Amino acid sequence: MKKKEEALDINGIIKDIKSNTDKNLYGPLFIKLINGLRPDKYQNAVEKMTLIVNRSKDDKAFESAMENLFIYLFNTQDSQSLFTSVGVLTGETFFTEFSKKMNAKFLPPLPDKRSMNYLLEQAFNKYDDYKWVDSIPNNLWIDFFMLAVKALNKENAPVRKYLINALNILSYRVSSLGLDDDLSSQLRNQNEFISPFIELNKQIQSFLFVAGNESSSDEIIIASGDKVRMLVAKCETIIEDIKRSTLTFGTSLRQTYLLQRNEEQLQRIRILLRFLTPGEIPEKAMDNSVNLFKSIIKSICKRNSLSDLFRNTTTLLAYQIAEHKSESGEHYITTTRSEYTSFFYSAAGGGVIIAFAAMLKALIHSVHMLPFWQSFLFGLNYAIAFVLIFITGASLATKQPAMTASALASSLDARKGSVSLEGLSIMFAKVWRSQFASFIGNLIIVFPLAYILSFSWDKITGHSLLATKKECLQALRDQNPLTSLAWLYACITGVALFISGIISGYFDNKTIYSNFSARMKEHTGLKKIFQREKLNHLSDYLQANLGGIIGNVVLGFMLGYATLIGQFFGIPFDIRHITISTAYFAFGLEGLKMYVSHWDIIWTFVGVIGIGFFNFLLSFSLAFYVAIRSRNVRVTQLPKVAVLITRYFFKHPLDFVFPPKNDRKPSEVFSKKNLHMT
Repeated sequence: MKKKEEALDINGIIKDIKSNTDKNLYGPLFIKLINGLRPDKYQNAVEKMTLIVNRSKDDKAFESAMENLFIYLFNTQDSQSLFTSVGVLTGETFFTEFSKKMNAKFLPPLPDKRSMNYLLEQAFNKYDDYKWVDSIPNNLWIDFFMLAVKALNKENAPVRKYLINALNILSYRVSSLGLDDDLSSQLRNQNEFISPFIELNKQIQSFLFVAGNESSSDEIIIASGDKVRMLVAKCETIIEDIKRSTLTFGTSLRQTYLLQRNEEQLQRIRILLRFLTPGEIPEKAMDNSVNLFKSIIKSICKRNSLSDLFRNTTTLLAYQIAEHKSESGEHYITTTRSEYTSFFYSAAGGGVIIAFAAMLKALIHSVHMLPFWQSFLFGLNYAIAFVLIFITGASLATKQPAMTASALASSLDARKGSVSLEGLSIMFAKVWRSQFASFIGNLIIVFPLAYILSFSWDKITGHSLLATKKECLQALRDQNPLTSLAWLYACITGVALFISGIISGYFDNKTIYSNFSARMKEHTGLKKIFQREKLNHLSDYLQANLGGIIGNVVLGFMLGYATLIGQFFGIPFDIRHITISTAYFAFGLEGLKMYVSHWDIIWTFVGVIGIGFFNFLLSFSLAFYVAIRSRNVRVTQLPKVAVLITRYFFKHPLDFVFPPKNDRKPSEVFSKKNLHMT
C-alpha cells in the first residue's frame, strides 16, 4: 500500500507540472521533481525515472509542460558559470584551488540566486545525490533531457548566448594554459606545442562569428565546428604526450594540476560545440552530454571536497612517485638462485652495518645530554647507517616493502596493457621469498654480531654496553609484547618506512623534472671546485641516487626523534625496528650473561618477529594502496589474486622461500586459462 502511495506521489508531481500556469513556480517544481526522483525504501531512482519518461511519451500534455519548464529555466537561469566553472578546475594553481575550497567550507560564497548553479544546488542538496544520478542509465537521462532540446535549438534564445559566452571564455583559458612554461617545457619543439592552442582560440572565434551570423548556412557552421574539433583533438594529443613524457622527464604538482585543468576544459569545449552546431543534438551526441551532466552533479555535491581535489589532481604525480619506487623495487625482487644468493649476502651486509649502528645508539644513550640533542644524535646515527646501506648496495629488510609494493602494483598497471593475474601471483611469490631472504640475511648477522660487540665492549672497557642490569632487562622487555607496546610502535615504524619511500620517490621524480644533473654540470661555482670529469660523475650519481639518500636521511631522523615526540606530548609514540630490536635483544641477553627466564627469551623472540611483521605489513599495505590508486587499478580484482596466490602456495610452498631451478610459468602452476584484467 505504501509503495502505491509513493507512486501516487510521483503522479502528484506530474499533475502539478501539468496543471501549473505560473512560470515563477517552475524553479520549485524542478526541485520537487528531483526530490521525487531521489530513491527511497519503496522505489529506486531507475524505477522513478522510468515512470517519468514513460509518462512524457504517453501524455502529450505532460510532455509539453516539461518542455515549457526546461525552456523557461534554461532561458531565465544564468548557465554560463555552469559550463565554465562547475566540474572544471578554475584556480591558477593547486594551492589557490585548495584555499578557495577551504574558505568555502567555513564561509560559503554568496550565491547567485538567478544562476542555474544555485537551482541545481537546491535540487541536488544531499551529499550523495550524485550516486543515484549515476545509477540511472544514460538512455533514460537522454529521454528525459530530449525534452529540453527545443530550448537549446531556438535561435536568439538566452541559453544560446550563455553557451556562446562559455565557449568564448574556455577558449581563452585553454590558449593561456597552452603557453604555460610548465607544460611547454616538456616537449623539444616548442613551436609545435604552442601552435594548436593558439590556433584553437582563433578557430573558436571564427566558429562563433559564423554561428552568430544569420546568413551562415548549416553546412558552413558544421564545417567550422569540425575544424575546432580537429584542433581540440590535437591539443588533447599533446596533453597525452606530456603525460607519457613524464616517465622520462618527471612532473610536478603544478604541472599535474594544469594538465588536469586543461583536459577538463577541452572536454567542456567539445560538449558546448555540440550544443551550438546544427544537427549535433540528436541522441548519439546526447550520451556525452549526459556524462557531463553526471559529472556536474557530482561536482555540485562535492564542490568543497578537499579529498577529491587531492585525489583528482595528484594522480599523475603519485603515479610518477610510485613508478620511481617501482623501478627501485625491481632491484629487491629476485628470480634466479644466483640473484637470491647475492641478495642474501647484501642483506647480511646490511645486518653488519645495523649491528654497529645499534651499538653506537647504546653508547649515545649512555651519555647524559639534553633530550633534543640526544635524539638528534640518534637520528644522525640512523641516517648515516641507512645511507651507508644504500650507497654500498647492502639491503635492509624493512626498506623493501615500500619499494616492492610499488613494483608489484606496477604489474597491475592498466596503462601497460592486459595483465595476467596468474603472472601477478607468481610475481608475489618472488617478492615474498626475496623479503624472506632479506629478513634472514639481516637477522642471522645482526643477532650474533651484536652479541659479540657487546661482549667485546665489556672485555675491552670493563663496562657493560648497557650500563646496568636494569637496562639490560628493559632492553628485552621493550621488545616483549606482554610488557610493552612494541607492536604498536612497530606499526608507527611501518608508517615512517612508507613515508620515507614516498619521499625517495618524490625526490627521484624531482631531480629528473628539474634537470638536476645538467644544471649541476653547468654550475659556475662547481666548475671552479671540481674537474669536468669528476663533476659529471658526481652530478650523474646524485641524479640517480639523491632521492634514495634523502629518503634514508629523513627515515633516520624520524626514528631518532620518535621517543622525544612521545615524551613531549605524553602519548604512546615510539619506534620498534626489527633489526635494531634484534640487536638490543642480543645486548640485553649478553648484559645479563644469559641469566634470564626462558619465558622472557621466548616472548622477546615472539615480540621481535611480530615487530618485523608489523613493520612489513604497514609499509607494504600503505605503499601498495598508493600504487594501485595512482594506476587506477580496480580493487575488485585483488580477491582473485589472493585466491590464485593461495593455490600457488599449496602447490609449490617452497617457491615462497627459495627460487625453483627454473622460473615458474603460469601454465605450470595453474590449470585454468589465464585470467586477464579488463
